[in-house]
Amino acid sequence: ITLLSLFTLSIGQKDDPELFMTATEMIRYWGYPAEEHSATTSDGYILGIHRIPSGLSGVNPDCRPVVFMQHGLESDTTSWIANLPDESAAFVFADAGFDVWMGNARGNTYSKKHVNLTSEDENWDEMQQFDLEASINYVLEKTGQNSLYYIGHSQGTLTMFSKLSLDPLFAPKIKQFFALAPVGSVAHINGSLHELADRFSADIELFYELFGSREFTPNDALMELIAQWVCGTTEKGEDRCDNILFQMMGPEMSDQFNKSRTEVYVAHNPAGTSTQNIIHWAQMVEKGTVFRFDYGSNKKNYQHYGMNTPPTYDFSTIKTDMYLYWSDLDYLADAQDIQEYLIPSLNPQYLKLNQFIPGYTHIDFIWGLTATSELYLPIIDIIRKDLGGS
Repeated sequence: ITLLSLFTLSIGQKDDPELFMTATEMIRYWGYPAEEHSATTSDGYILGIHRIPSGLSGVNPDCRPVVFMQHGLESDTTSWIANLPDESAAFVFADAGFDVWMGNARGNTYSKKHVNLTSEDENWDEMQQFDLEASINYVLEKTGQNSLYYIGHSQGTLTMFSKLSLDPLFAPKIKQFFALAPVGSVAHINGSLHELADRFSADIELFYELFGSREFTPNDALMELIAQWVCGTTEKGEDRCDNILFQMMGPEMSDQFNKSRTEVYVAHNPAGTSTQNIIHWAQMVEKGTVFRFDYGSNKKNYQHYGMNTPPTYDFSTIKTDMYLYWSDLDYLADAQDIQEYLIPSLNPQYLKLNQFIPGYTHIDFIWGLTATSELYLPIIDIIRKDLGGS
């Protein structure tokens, strides 16, 4: 997505090399080993996967437990590596003895290729149905393991909740599911998705006309208008308000926000998604539940689902141990939605932890200054206990 022209000019004046690196180059920049992999989905998407097989100590990765990290909406692998090494989840887990793999959803920077695209369907329904299956099967095959530990953020939690609710054969592949800023219902969210839902979700064709039929690409004029809706300003130079990712997640900075890394965050995000995916999110805002994509007519829905309305997801069927981490300042994983919809929808037998962390915004779960002590190290302790204290 194009940023406003002033930011484009300012970024060119920066000398931080990470601004212009790929995810693999960023990992190696900090001295860690990095591998690039790809998995092909059953519907033909070629998904990029990044691996950090060991930490700086270089211990043999063959015996390491596998952790798979899945990014959120409009993001990619850099969600887990954009901070300094002791503040970035992927590096922290690698140094703690884990074999770290990072997935990329269809349509983002590292997952735009496909074998033979025959459908324009590209929303989180397909991500849960095809992407998670292909990526995790690939990782398990490569590592020779039967299951792994899954850490999701934002949309990466929504897709896993949905996948586990529909596919009992997939569930044994996930030992434990750690949900950072978990998303179920988004009825009470703030930010640009709320504004877009209010204005355009009822007219799919208008949405496509304004934002493109494939990749979600609002032009500069629309970006300025959205910034005014969300931030109350159209002044250029406010990087967080000019960036659609921050407009969705919340442009206000908490005391967790590392201002010195802003240019790195914005250089790599938003990482791309489809207009159809944004429409799907907007539909969820409007209806307040979690359901498959609504094609806008009884006829089209019937063609896809065998019914006039899209089916809803039933999270109560999930039988995988789940650990939730959420906050009160989160625009997208709103506390009211979590308390009133998500938590009651889960089987309490498998909800092992419901951790409220005060003062976090949506992106603080991946980029917060205290995320290592508040989230990553406690999760590592939980996994080590599951492994028998190793």
